[in-house]
Amino acid sequence: MGKLLLTTVVSKQKGIVLKYRIDEKSIAVVFLLISIIVAIVLSTKNTYFLGNFLYYWLPQAIVVILLFMLRLRLAVISGAVFALTLSLFGYSMFNDSMAWIGYMFIIPVGFLGAMTYGLITKSKKSIPYTKAIIYSTVSTMIGIGIVQFILCSTVMYCGW
Repeated sequence: MGKLLLTTVVSKQKGIVLKYRIDEKSIAVVFLLISIIVAIVLSTKNTYFLGNFLYYWLPQAIVVILLFMLRLRLAVISGAVFALTLSLFGYSMFNDSMAWIGYMFIIPVGFLGAMTYGLITKSKKSIPYTKAIIYSTVSTMIGIGIVQFILCSTVMYCGW
């Protein structure tokens, strides 16, 4: 698990340079915060805020907890969170209120996609975390895409 060391010059005159590391944990935290922010932004700002927020973000939180309980790499969890957040944002583009039912159908398959990749590569710690995030995102999106195609071909009208 590599760490990327970044430096930022704060003041050339005083010679102040900040050094910080970007690793799997920091990326996982950032992606989780982004998913929470997206759910907050999409939630209506009235008495139904908490219910809407929980409807949007609680399924993602359950996926994160399940992946964490399987002791998968944080990079795999990050990729799954990124893919699920993109899907949440995509579903917000639908004007039909029934489209949100489809959101509930893609969550379990997104979990299965991330879990499959995570379990296959669980013993391969030599994969760089950046590649693991990308591969996890792709495997999660493949699962979501398959179910979305089935939903759009059968019970939902997706504008095709």
